Amino acid sequence: MEMIRDNSCHSWANARHMAAIKLNSLRFENPKAPALVILHGLLGASRNWQTIGKALKDRFDVHIVDLRNHGSSPHAESMRWSELNADLSAYLRLHDLKNVTLMGHSLGGKIAMRFACDYSAVVAKLIIVDIAAKKYPPYHDAEFRAMKRVPAGAIENRREAEELLKPLIPDWGMRQFVMTNLVRGEFGLKWQCNLEVLHSSLQVLRQNSLSGFDNFKGPTLLITGDKSDFVKDGDAKAMREWLPNIKQASIPKAGHNVHVDDRNGFLDALNKWLQGSGSIKTAKSNRPKPADPKLSN
Repeated sequence: MEMIRDNSCHSWANARHMAAIKLNSLRFENPKAPALVILHGLLGASRNWQTIGKALKDRFDVHIVDLRNHGSSPHAESMRWSELNADLSAYLRLHDLKNVTLMGHSLGGKIAMRFACDYSAVVAKLIIVDIAAKKYPPYHDAEFRAMKRVPAGAIENRREAEELLKPLIPDWGMRQFVMTNLVRGEFGLKWQCNLEVLHSSLQVLRQNSLSGFDNFKGPTLLITGDKSDFVKDGDAKAMREWLPNIKQASIPKAGHNVHVDDRNGFLDALNKWLQGSGSIKTAKSNRPKPADPKLSN
């Protein structure tokens, strides 16, 4: 099993004839194992999940994908759900991936939910990390405005960049995360992500990615951090409207970046669910439906 950087991508059209773009991925190859595809969050990249991918490489053939306008994937002019779906569909087809376990964190979780509903034939299991199927407040506007204070090519070192970011991003941890997007260009440091498009897409990305008759009946796990405010009490139950077989695992010591804050707790919860452990809490619906005996405690 070998970790490789995969840049051999291909444009494809999905079922709705939506043109896809090329996606970059970080891989931990295990060809005889089932595929695990991991989608990072807003302003993240595949590198943020490298430690988790490495920990799961004996169980899965791991593909950690850079979303469009992130990491080493190409830039595009928009971030519509249908386009993000098309990109992922093209990636799965190129690599002949079927019956995948699909995991997504934050924005990646929204994409994963939508993709699983639209392409349920190729998704065997769904894992959502600290995000709900609902409309969110306009998070991250301050971070984007701070990033725009760092002019491309005009900054020579990360210390200068951090000083420009500090007034609008006072939290040290968030500054360090944002600065993972800084790369060395021809004339100095620059942002690797597509800053303008991502900022202008916040109003789209804060919306619920699911609606109407969207539905994925496969096994679904929602992993949340107890210190995070992204998933509220009752969110998991409400998500059964679209994801009827959802279960929830809460990690007491973790915030929004569950996989970073408590890596061992995250992996333990994931492994218990994968092994069919009954210790993970079931999310029951608020709707007046008969109890599903397969999901009762």
